[in-house]
Amino acid sequence: MKLKLLSLALSMCLLPDLVVCADPIEKHKLIIVGAGASGIAAATKLISNGFEDFIILEAENRIGGRVYNIPYEGNTSIDMGAQWMVGQKGNVVYEMAKEFNLAQEECPDYFNLFTSVNSSGAPMNKDHIEEVLNIWHKSSGEEEMNKYNGSLGEYARERLQSELTKNPKLSYLASTPAFDQIMDFLGKAQNSLDASDSWFETSAKRYNSFVTHEGCEDTVWKKGGYGNVLKLLLKQMPGQTPIDLGKKLLLNKEVTKINWEDANGVLVTCADGSQYSADKVLITVSLGVFKSDLITFVPPLPPQKKNIIESLFLGTVDKVFVRFPQKWWPDDIRGYNFFWTHDDKKNPLFKDTAVVDGAPWIVDLYGFYLTTEDPLTFLGWISGASARFMETLSDEQIKTESMKAFRFFLGANYTIPEPSRVFHSSWGTNKHFKGSYSIYTLTTDKMNASRHDLEAPLSNGQGKQVLLFAGEASNEHQYGTVNGAVETGWREADRILKSDPAPSLNAVPRVG
Repeated sequence: MKLKLLSLALSMCLLPDLVVCADPIEKHKLIIVGAGASGIAAATKLISNGFEDFIILEAENRIGGRVYNIPYEGNTSIDMGAQWMVGQKGNVVYEMAKEFNLAQEECPDYFNLFTSVNSSGAPMNKDHIEEVLNIWHKSSGEEEMNKYNGSLGEYARERLQSELTKNPKLSYLASTPAFDQIMDFLGKAQNSLDASDSWFETSAKRYNSFVTHEGCEDTVWKKGGYGNVLKLLLKQMPGQTPIDLGKKLLLNKEVTKINWEDANGVLVTCADGSQYSADKVLITVSLGVFKSDLITFVPPLPPQKKNIIESLFLGTVDKVFVRFPQKWWPDDIRGYNFFWTHDDKKNPLFKDTAVVDGAPWIVDLYGFYLTTEDPLTFLGWISGASARFMETLSDEQIKTESMKAFRFFLGANYTIPEPSRVFHSSWGTNKHFKGSYSIYTLTTDKMNASRHDLEAPLSNGQGKQVLLFAGEASNEHQYGTVNGAVETGWREADRILKSDPAPSLNAVPRVG
């Protein structure tokens, strides 16, 4: 009887119109979703500790996530995403880099390297800018800010106006157009640092929950940019034994469904129809992916997890690169800060420029700065809704608008040639990221949500932890940074190793 049933089953497999015999689902102890900094950090730590039974499903055709360093002119490279090591002492990325002499130890004095100009080409009053920045730096670290029930932008304007009016020599500044220009620039720069659409939406009281490491906050790589961090994690430096992910790494695997209700394991489905099963799944995707409908969870994520996902904001910070065929600026200039006025935004030069949030989108690009490795390429920063709009334009359109800005601010003093190359990042419109990094908002305050809720593992109906979470957004004090992402990958690797330790290589067999 069993033989007849087997023959029947085999014969049916040969008739595709009747039945499809699917390949058995690949089963592992662990699946890591995402090969960004946190996913690679977790994977390499697991391998280093003898835990081998896992795979990584990565939606892109590369590893690194928001760490994306590309080859550039000659023997140089460009960071399309992460760029700085934020602080040094206690920063795990800096400490890895320092061991191999990869970090520039000298902290750049950007204030004196960059020239601040208005639309007439005249320099802004440097003393005024420095005074305002010093007050803001001091005010942003005060205990009073941690109790402020309002936005970062509101707090900044109130404190700066208050402190300026106390100073007899500067009291007049608070009521001048120059102060408005400085505040406009400061807001754009802060939005770019924090990945906020507007600092009037950013939580002031949670601003200092980010703990800054001692040392230079703008530490850069000597060469090779943030691609180095992947080499460091994979132990690809001289004298090291490289970690080979090999067949564990599956690229172009966009996860669309995670079913975690089955007692026998978690079932992960990809956009190409492939399925994989595991005892646990470590999810390291961007907060933007959680916010989108790209991945369906069965059952849905619990309310606490949904609340923190909803309340945090994942902003877009983009880069616009403009390379010139030859140098036209002085040797002592490393960049230009553009200080826009309200009237500048109405200038006829920008009459054909698309409007975003009531102003030409290009006005949110607040300056251009020379890149670390290539002496002919400027990097412009832009964030928020204007950045997301910029991503929809062609390189030619972006070149046209960028050159308007260059010539509007600098054309009176320099003859600026047409650039030889213009390109940009696109973190907001890429569905595998939907933004750059996370920030606390006023909504987070109202919902009283915590990043601990994003970090917390989830257990199935049998009480077994099956879903784990890593990524910069799950780091309570180092969110928005690569070192923060790496820390969370290591954190979850430790959690996995404690619950399912690898067999000891030195174990002595028991006798009798």
